[in-house]
Amino acid sequence: MNIVIATAALSKRIYAGRMNKAKTALTDGKQDVTSDVLKAIIDKIGVGGIETVTVDGKPRFEIEVREVTP
Repeated sequence: MNIVIATAALSKRIYAGRMNKAKTALTDGKQDVTSDVLKAIIDKIGVGGIETVTVDGKPRFEIEVREVTP
């Protein structure tokens, strides 16, 4: 079985794990990878960068990374 990434509908947390046989939910071994995924996106795009996300061959979303100074 392959590892999949999914977002929880209520909490909006990102989980990695294996799907159940019905392919309706992640199994008990799921892990919260929200921070890891967001950090990887920041590393990929870079501060000040913009990434266009394509859906069905057409640009659909833009993700921009901006550094926030406390």
